[in-house]
Amino acid sequence: MPTEIIKYCHQTGREIFAVGIEPYSWEDQLKAAPHIFAKIGEVGKILKTMKENGVEEIVMAGGIKRPSLKEIIPDWGGVKMLAKLAVKRMNDNDMFLAAINEIEEYGFKVVGIEDVVPEMLFQEGVYGKTKPSAEDMDDIQRGITVAKALGAVDVGQAAVVQEGIVLAVEAAEGTDMMLSRVATLKKQGKAPVMVKVLKPRQDTRTDLPAIGLQTIRELHHYGLKGIAVEAGAILLIERDAVIQKADELGIFIIGMKL
Repeated sequence: MPTEIIKYCHQTGREIFAVGIEPYSWEDQLKAAPHIFAKIGEVGKILKTMKENGVEEIVMAGGIKRPSLKEIIPDWGGVKMLAKLAVKRMNDNDMFLAAINEIEEYGFKVVGIEDVVPEMLFQEGVYGKTKPSAEDMDDIQRGITVAKALGAVDVGQAAVVQEGIVLAVEAAEGTDMMLSRVATLKKQGKAPVMVKVLKPRQDTRTDLPAIGLQTIRELHHYGLKGIAVEAGAILLIERDAVIQKADELGIFIIGMKL
């Protein structure tokens, strides 16, 4: 995702400066743009460097594991931010929003990826040559209902359904581990489908779910027929390569307006 954003900014003439959060980013991702690396607790270092490099807008891209307080070694800026964020227990969305509010107090504006790379958001319709059947659409509707219910209680954003039966739902383990469970649970007959949606009330500036080549490979590996995603809410990384691989493997991809 960071690589795609940097590439798009170069294509459109938009200046960019990147901050890689260690250990969740690496040189190959950011080498095409001026950048630094910092630990999650080095808030002062990050904010100071962005100011020095004329940053005005910030977009958050990629995933990190939510650290425990014991894992964070903060600088003075990090200490001040943690003092505010640690006052009460918060879910992931609340934590992101609190962090955004703190960042914007320093004069930056946090924007969503769709404001920088609008082409990365899923649109409504089928991607590629493979289309879902009527039976697949029934399972997709069931999956949407379940996934939205999960998101409402901040549990997960995805579900796998086969002939109306919910085989697996996403929780803290993430999508990859959820799919690995499906292999042992699916039955003979019509292949299951996966649904991925945005959590209700989720701020689109942070933590947008995404699919890419790895998702398509895993759908095929674990015997799923395809994936339905919420249009305007899910990111598609390396679009052309994803569609090509899905066509090659007979996997359908569909964006749904919910």
